[in-house]
Amino acid sequence: MEANGSRIAKLVVLVLVAALSAACATTRYTQSRIETAPGAPKVRAGEAVTVELEGLKVRVGSLDRAPRGEAIPALALGLAFEPEALGYSFDPAQVVLRTADGRELRPLQAGCRLLSPGDSLTLEFDAAVEAGQTLDLVLGGLFRGPRRLEPVTLRLARHDGRSYDRLYWLEAIGVVLAAPLALAGGGY
Repeated sequence: MEANGSRIAKLVVLVLVAALSAACATTRYTQSRIETAPGAPKVRAGEAVTVELEGLKVRVGSLDRAPRGEAIPALALGLAFEPEALGYSFDPAQVVLRTADGRELRPLQAGCRLLSPGDSLTLEFDAAVEAGQTLDLVLGGLFRGPRRLEPVTLRLARHDGRSYDRLYWLEAIGVVLAAPLALAGGGY
């Protein structure tokens, strides 16, 4: 009887620990979703995409996340470069953000720079991607030696998402550690 009561107690502890680990703190947010425009090389759409141009991988990530219901911040994009060799360069002043009404906006950053593996920078625009709006980002200004690489057009639109801010990892570890004891009926 005592062993059976001990097993039930351990099972109750296991259930409580599992319930705690399932409780995750989440935040609903809005953020720009990036995808390639029609006619451009296809990449999987998301908060960040990677395009490859003649041996140069460029990862473009949206940095304009905002909690749902709060003001949408100005568009900021994180760019990370992985050139296969030396000789690539980038001029942010040649990147263009086109609005639906045809206006063209340039990033606040300028100045040509040589690229080496792991280089990154943030492009900031004096505009926001509002809900229901689609903007085209023409990723130009990329060079291989003196030759300009063909620009890639990416499409930006606002989307909703949910992030898991806290996963209560200590409780999850407790489940893993307590499960064998509760199931086997071992322990003290």
